[in-house]
Amino acid sequence: MKYIEAFDKYVKLLEENGFKDAASDILLLIYEIFDLDFSKWTMYKYETIKDISKLETLKEYVEKRLTNMPVQYIVNKAYFCGLPLYVDENVLIPRFDTEVLVEEVLNLGDKNKKILDVCTGSGAIAIALKKLGKFERVDALDISEEALKIAKKNAKALECDINFLKSDMFSSLTSENKYDIIVSNPPYIQSHIVDSLERQVKDFEPRLALDGDIDGMKFYKIIEKNFMNFLSTGGILALEIGYDEASDIKNLFEDKKVIIKKDLAGLDRVAIVYT
Repeated sequence: MKYIEAFDKYVKLLEENGFKDAASDILLLIYEIFDLDFSKWTMYKYETIKDISKLETLKEYVEKRLTNMPVQYIVNKAYFCGLPLYVDENVLIPRFDTEVLVEEVLNLGDKNKKILDVCTGSGAIAIALKKLGKFERVDALDISEEALKIAKKNAKALECDINFLKSDMFSSLTSENKYDIIVSNPPYIQSHIVDSLERQVKDFEPRLALDGDIDGMKFYKIIEKNFMNFLSTGGILALEIGYDEASDIKNLFEDKKVIIKKDLAGLDRVAIVYT
């Protein structure tokens, strides 16, 4: 079987089962299994597949995709800010929208800044900031032991010196912990909406990393109540927010200057809180 024949076969199978992004899904699986990229795909797609075992792996991966398992969990890889990260069902898959948060933080400080990432998950934000911003110190915390194992694995693979801490929000920190920038992408989806999300999200991604309680504001309220205790004088708080949460965030931080930044789709996505 040729590469293009395998591609066409499995794209058709996914499309017949209602998958909207069938072509990109299959292409990503083929790239990963056969160690291809766009240029290699263009060169070799009409060649015959010689490694039958890899063709069998492709079949197995497609069967997993048919259960609605996200491609990133199937291949245990996601890209964030151009960096490859290991992911599985213990962590949220990094979204492109969150790259806006990283970009805004990179624009805020110099290399001497100390940064805290709250609800780090796979470590995506902390690692991107350390790798791209080369900040003096980056600490990251999460309540999930399994998530922290993955974050540490990613940091090691990308040679990032990050201090990871198991903590229920700020609970494990002391008054001695002071940061120039606190950044967070906390769970912010309203509980009843989580159940209505597409199956590849609600059935596979950790609800702990999605559910922001009844109003989606649970963790923002915790942050608002505590963040000043761990922020240096003149420090800044940077948050990812839901597209419809800007007014709630401004009301929550009513005594602070709040600037809302939009994502590439033109939706409210990041709140920068100045103290």
